[in-house]
Amino acid sequence: MNAKTLDLEQYTRDRRRLNTRLGLLMVALIPVPAILLHARFEPLQMLTTVVIVAEGVGIVYPVWWRSKHHPYREDGREKRTRLIAAACRTLAFVSLVGVMVSWVVGSDLSSWIALAFLVAGGAAFVVGFEVEERWKRILRRRADQTGGDP
Repeated sequence: MNAKTLDLEQYTRDRRRLNTRLGLLMVALIPVPAILLHARFEPLQMLTTVVIVAEGVGIVYPVWWRSKHHPYREDGREKRTRLIAAACRTLAFVSLVGVMVSWVVGSDLSSWIALAFLVAGGAAFVVGFEVEERWKRILRRRADQTGGDP
């Protein structure tokens, strides 16, 4: 095994540890909407606050962490994959929020808008996932060529 393969395995362990901690943080943030209601936030303010916190904890921070800890962080393909993943995840999440808000309005036009948000979010999710998987396949191939385990 070469040094990059060992670094990649350590990165995978550290990423799992980070995901566990962020999951526990999200569970701890469950009462935030109730706290915001008690603080007399308007619905739009509350939605904005919750979306910003969820976006930061669930998307922005993991991508930033990856930019600091991934063994191939200086590789151009890794940077591009990271950028595409962040953009697609953000678009998918915001589209999901758009689906929920449009659906609640209840008119025929808002139902079509919700469907458009759903299609856009689904497409963004699939594109981000496929780009991520392609990069993982390249890393596995690289590890196999250098004699390391994937």
